Amino acid sequence: MYHTAALSTDNLAKEYFGDQGMLGYVAGVQRKEIRQGIACVKHQNMAGSDMWDDHKEYFSGEAALKAAGKDNTESVLILVGD
Repeated sequence: MYHTAALSTDNLAKEYFGDQGMLGYVAGVQRKEIRQGIACVKHQNMAGSDMWDDHKEYFSGEAALKAAGKDNTESVLILVGD
């Protein structure tokens, strides 16, 4: 596990901080997670963001900045360039 994590992290860093930028993450990680049905692509919900969003909305109303809001990364997952 250590070696595969190190290799994938190194590859992602080269792409993300290289010419591809965010597309390096989308193409190299996110699309593969989606296609393989890996649950961690929906990590915000898995981490309980919706529960904390309920608390934020209770105290701040509609002005609350929500992790699970309409503009979060999970809501805008698009397979760009497929």
